[in-house]
Amino acid sequence: MLNNKRAQVGESITWVVATIILVIVLIIFVYVASALAKVKEIKLTDSENLENSANWIDAKNQIAYSINSNNKMWIEEWITLQEVEGDE
Repeated sequence: MLNNKRAQVGESITWVVATIILVIVLIIFVYVASALAKVKEIKLTDSENLENSANWIDAKNQIAYSINSNNKMWIEEWITLQEVEGDE
């Protein structure tokens, strides 16, 4: 009868440790998500890679235009608005 209790204690300790690890991981994810939510704008490029980022944006816009050309006006208006807000 004593051997059964040892097995139960060992299995319980395993589940307690696993639960603690999961709670810690969840706390880290919540902290990172809240920190990212506070950031107004996330910069993806450095000033050195500005030319590459412009090419990337142009390529992405060309794909969007080819999918649905009706959205071209809306995309260009949004880009213009973003550039104006960025200059302020």
